[in-house]
Amino acid sequence: MVSDVKNIAILVIASALGFAMALFGLVILTSSVGGTTQVAACVLANHHAQSMTNSTSTTTTTAPTSNSNCGAAASATLPSSPVVDNGLPTNYAIPNDATGAETVAITYTLAQLGKPYLWGGVGPTAFDCSGLTMMAWAQAGVTLLHYTGDQINEGTPVSSYVDISPGDLVLVPGSDGTVANPGHVGLYIGDGLVESAVDVQYGVIVQPYSYFVSGGLSGIRHVG
Repeated sequence: MVSDVKNIAILVIASALGFAMALFGLVILTSSVGGTTQVAACVLANHHAQSMTNSTSTTTTTAPTSNSNCGAAASATLPSSPVVDNGLPTNYAIPNDATGAETVAITYTLAQLGKPYLWGGVGPTAFDCSGLTMMAWAQAGVTLLHYTGDQINEGTPVSSYVDISPGDLVLVPGSDGTVANPGHVGLYIGDGLVESAVDVQYGVIVQPYSYFVSGGLSGIRHVG
């Protein structure tokens, strides 16, 4: 009887030990897999962060003035049909009443028509919206910050479209802003037209002022 009890006890203990070892092995396996997953995720995150850092430094080092938050990712005033000749009418001419500085800024802007959009871009091959306006006015000796949120406060306010001048900044909500906090900016080139770096699909194009502000008008700024 005693021998039987001992045998039963040994079997119970052996079974308990086997279950404990199996459970321990499962914990180790789970920890190992989880650790591998976490490491892989961290590597991917670090690689993405490094790529973003490299991209930002590459696209902003040539800016006279830069800001990491430098423009809209896209505009809320996207064309509803294909853009022909980058949107510029064939009979367009810089307005005769444009000042020397305004003419310089507009001439530079027109030379960028058709170039691609790049977040943080300040040229010469690609631009974002505030980068284009900043570089256009830089040619005329006027310094602007590379951020739509700053450009809404630069220069002097223009009360309405009736008082707009060639070269004025036109600021709108865009896709990532509001009327109070604009996310997109363009340069008024006269004749009811605004040029801006819209997004990666359209790049730098000209749009009618009425269409450009159809999503709301945050403000017009005179900086010349």
